[in-house]
Amino acid sequence: MKEKLEQFTFEDMSSSSKYTIENFIVSDGHNPGNLSFDYPFIFKGIVFAVCLRGTGHIQINFKEYTVVENTIVTIPPNQIVQVIDHSEDFLIEMLAFSPDYIIGMSLPKNYDIPKKIVSSPVLSITKEESEEILRYHTFIVTAFKNKRHIFFEHVIKGLLYSLLMVIAAKYIDSTEDKKDKASTRSEEIVDEFFPLLRDYHMQERSASFYADKLCITTKYLSGTLKKVTGRSVNAWLEDAIVMSAKILLKSSDLTVLQISDELNFPNPSYFGRFFKKVTGMTPKEYRDKR
Repeated sequence: MKEKLEQFTFEDMSSSSKYTIENFIVSDGHNPGNLSFDYPFIFKGIVFAVCLRGTGHIQINFKEYTVVENTIVTIPPNQIVQVIDHSEDFLIEMLAFSPDYIIGMSLPKNYDIPKKIVSSPVLSITKEESEEILRYHTFIVTAFKNKRHIFFEHVIKGLLYSLLMVIAAKYIDSTEDKKDKASTRSEEIVDEFFPLLRDYHMQERSASFYADKLCITTKYLSGTLKKVTGRSVNAWLEDAIVMSAKILLKSSDLTVLQISDELNFPNPSYFGRFFKKVTGMTPKEYRDKR
């Protein structure tokens, strides 16, 4: 085992591939960029894959999953991933993109899809559903192969949006199929936490606030989230706050001071330090970044 957990960003990926643009990579069966699957790693982007054939075993946040033909894998940013083993004929097609790449897209807000993905990153689907998803993937690969024009990135984003909606529908359908199954108390707590996070994270960043809302202790809430989702309440809070900050910086004319107030920081300096600690950039640098 390596002594240090590898962390990959899009800056680490090869930019020479014809299937790579800024903050977006697509593959047609080959490993994109410089990702090494031999050791655990963290990738600061969203990864989606569909298995074409063979069998593989992977760990996501230390939980093991089996990947076979007609399964899809969706991995949110900053998850610990390791491929344990795979058959010789194992083949997947995949794409990866930065969360920044989809900022501005009108994504569904009422289905808690991120929570569904975190709780079930590997999803079995039918052969027909797999073929449908692969058609969208093929459209994207074909677009990358064709001559690039002035609206190239608009085309890629449109195709990606369509693919994301199809994938989201699969997760919603999967949840509907499981409604009749009795949920554990831990799952109920997680189900109740995410709507609270969505509604209050811009005003409340104390774990005790959410624990009080759920009538449990802060320690129990964080332990439950860690067990079910692999992440603590503070980690989920940090992600939600940073994502809202990014959206406000990119999609509004609010000043950094106004955004700091909107997110309930005590002052702009504190907000700036927090944002840079998480993203590596100041709010202004992020706003000015193309």
